[in-house]
Amino acid sequence: MSQPGRLALVVGSGDLVLQTIAAAREAGWELRVLSLHPREDIADERPFQIKVSRPDQVLREIRRFKATHVCAVGGFHMSDRERESFAEFAGETQTTTPKGDSKLSQLGSALLKMLGLPFIGVHEIVSGLLAPLGTLGSIEPDDALSATCLFAFEAARSAGSLDLGQSLVVSGRRIVATEDIAGTDALLLRCAAFKENGLIGDGHAHIVLAKTSKPGQPLHVDMPAIGPTTVELAVRAGVSAIVIEANRTLLIGRQQIISAANAASVAIVGYAATDA
Repeated sequence: MSQPGRLALVVGSGDLVLQTIAAAREAGWELRVLSLHPREDIADERPFQIKVSRPDQVLREIRRFKATHVCAVGGFHMSDRERESFAEFAGETQTTTPKGDSKLSQLGSALLKMLGLPFIGVHEIVSGLLAPLGTLGSIEPDDALSATCLFAFEAARSAGSLDLGQSLVVSGRRIVATEDIAGTDALLLRCAAFKENGLIGDGHAHIVLAKTSKPGQPLHVDMPAIGPTTVELAVRAGVSAIVIEANRTLLIGRQQIISAANAASVAIVGYAATDA
């Protein structure tokens, strides 16, 4: 990990934000928090409130703080107008260019290059976040479930090329739902409704959730993540296994995730992407 210096921490939504702030301070970083969304729980940090329509102000604040490093953590949500303003400031003027999350991540990295500062990942501040290769927990998938897991993982990687979402759900060899702008939790709630209505889960096919990074996605921004809520909602949807990308997925609350998955007999498996 880089030696502690002056860290500009750009934060979004989610529980990992507070954990990262605490870990950064414990490691000796001097910290300036810049927040995309208003959050009462970080009021003591007196965060700089980001206006996506004014990226120049964000860069000016980072320069004023004399940051040596920049890190982004949490969920980031932008409206269509905000995305257009952000892309225009970053020099993307083509109206036909996609402006999904991966493209915006790339533009965000381009903006940081204007500052000449290194962009570090949250996993370099909070230890033990990255998912390992192989089975996590005590539930080992059998051959049939392993085959479905691999199918789901490869399908998620393919779907990621559309820059829509990082997750999808399969039932056997059938893709039944993909993540949209509402996120993974909403995906699983939809699948729980499908199960309740008898559309999935009434046969022998295993239901599997797969979550991966998107091809070409900068991994210092919007890295895939799962937490205890992911497991809880997956159980409601009848999921037998959760497949994640090893070394590129954040485990937020590792022990809680493992305990919940073991208790529900849900396998969690990390695969390596061959096209990364």
